[in-house]
Amino acid sequence: MLVRKQILLEEKQILELEELAQVAGISVSKMIRETLPLGMKEQKKKITQRKIKKMSGGEFLLELAKHAVKGPGDSEYDKYVYDY
Repeated sequence: MLVRKQILLEEKQILELEELAQVAGISVSKMIRETLPLGMKEQKKKITQRKIKKMSGGEFLLELAKHAVKGPGDSEYDKYVYDY
């Protein structure tokens, strides 16, 4: 079953699609349907390669610690918090 969807394409994309469809002797819609699975396959490869590996809680905390930043330095925060 086909489902109607409205998408926005750049002018260059639609011109290329129309040219390819004309050369192939098919409609632009059919050209998109035939081309889309190839692009989706490529995207799946990219996503699979980028997947974040699962970490234990300790590994996650160590990873966060690698990106720690220095605090304010001579802050009097403790004085205000603990003197009450």
